[in-house]
Amino acid sequence: MQNLLIAKVSKPQGLRGELKCQLFTDVLAAVTNAKKVYIDGNECDVERAVVRGGFLYLKLLGINDRNNAEVFRNCQIFLPKAELEKYKQTDFLVDDLIGMVLYDGDGKKVGQIVDYEDYGSAPILSIEENGHVFEVPYISQIFVTQNDTLIVNRRAYEENKV
Repeated sequence: MQNLLIAKVSKPQGLRGELKCQLFTDVLAAVTNAKKVYIDGNECDVERAVVRGGFLYLKLLGINDRNNAEVFRNCQIFLPKAELEKYKQTDFLVDDLIGMVLYDGDGKKVGQIVDYEDYGSAPILSIEENGHVFEVPYISQIFVTQNDTLIVNRRAYEENKV
């Protein structure tokens, strides 16, 4: 079973053991409906998971005060890939994007996705093309989903690559 990184604990939040976490996924339904998460390889039961202001606030069963929550500071939180895929619709998981070969509407190879960054606006894909790496925003004017594949609008791609 493959687990995917979904968040990192920033700090304890409040006095009752809640954790404030930086999110690394946009599949929020999977995160907020999770009954179990994996933290540093250990399975933890989730009492409550809420997304507010772009952060995940996670309450683990049995962690009832700030001192116990402090142990989780900077820990990484994982979910099984299958759990995330249940909620995915037309978008791709980051794990699926990296390494994907891209083609345009005519079936000509554009390049291969080598990295993904999300700074809060449109995610940025790093695409290797003919030995050069270009950064392109992951937006609907450039990328269209067709049968579990991304098709590139060549004109919009050329205009937006940096």
